[in-house]
Amino acid sequence: MSLLITATNVTELGNGMWLFDMPPHQVRHFGRPSSATGPRSVLLLNDCEFDPEQQHLRFKIDEVTALNVGTTSQAVGIDAQLQDEAFLPSKPATHAVSAGPGDRNFLQLVRSELSADLARAAEELLAGVRVKSPGDLKRGQSRNFSETPDNFWYVIVQPRINELSITVRGPVDHFKPMSELVIKDDRGNTRFKVRSEADVPAALKLIFHAIRKC
Repeated sequence: MSLLITATNVTELGNGMWLFDMPPHQVRHFGRPSSATGPRSVLLLNDCEFDPEQQHLRFKIDEVTALNVGTTSQAVGIDAQLQDEAFLPSKPATHAVSAGPGDRNFLQLVRSELSADLARAAEELLAGVRVKSPGDLKRGQSRNFSETPDNFWYVIVQPRINELSITVRGPVDHFKPMSELVIKDDRGNTRFKVRSEADVPAALKLIFHAIRKC
């Protein structure tokens, strides 16, 4: 029988994404992670159950893949089944978030031009946005994509430096109290970078804190 782990005081970041405490030495029990960057660990959960009232997340120890081991005790858990349903059209599901043509174009670009780790981060970022904000990305003249119908966030794929540059609507002061990433002014809005999967939860917080028009 597989050992069942229960994480407590869990924060739900989005549908199928959670933040909880797990020190790096425990993360390494799930095998050798594919990367070791940033402050947060990232775990892919193949079989999990979340109790929002108790704020408990339960998962089996042999159903976990460690994607990243961070430098702090914060860990992000991602429901692997939900991620598959959201981005693999050949597997229809009742809770799937369908990807529009612009989203698909973005995913194709990051998978072909970024490192495997950053491409996964880009996939997780878009999945996190879509479970709370249905819409579609629109590609610009180059490797830039704007959100439609409300352009509250904007992303540039930067393969030469292997980064995502993201701009969110609102001045820097609007984001300072809650930002965990370095933020800079971008002509009255706010810009930051995503360099790894560990940056995704903090990036989603900034995106969801952006000023909306619709």
